[in-house]
Amino acid sequence: MKDNPNILSNYQKTNETKGENMVTKDGNELTLSKEELEFRTPEEKAHIAKIKEAIRNGEYRISSEDIAESILASV
Repeated sequence: MKDNPNILSNYQKTNETKGENMVTKDGNELTLSKEELEFRTPEEKAHIAKIKEAIRNGEYRISSEDIAESILASV
């Protein structure tokens, strides 16, 4: 298979648009865009900080049922 010369530049462009990356203890990655970080009320920012701390500590859990409900609600 031939290498795609644009892979690295596409990756770098993607990383330039990221606002904040977090990696959890189990290796999962969460990214919040610059836009998501800028347009938040103080209450929303506090809530996000609380969730980020729980993710960092490996304490954030969400059920598969909640994920499924959220997906179905958006359709």
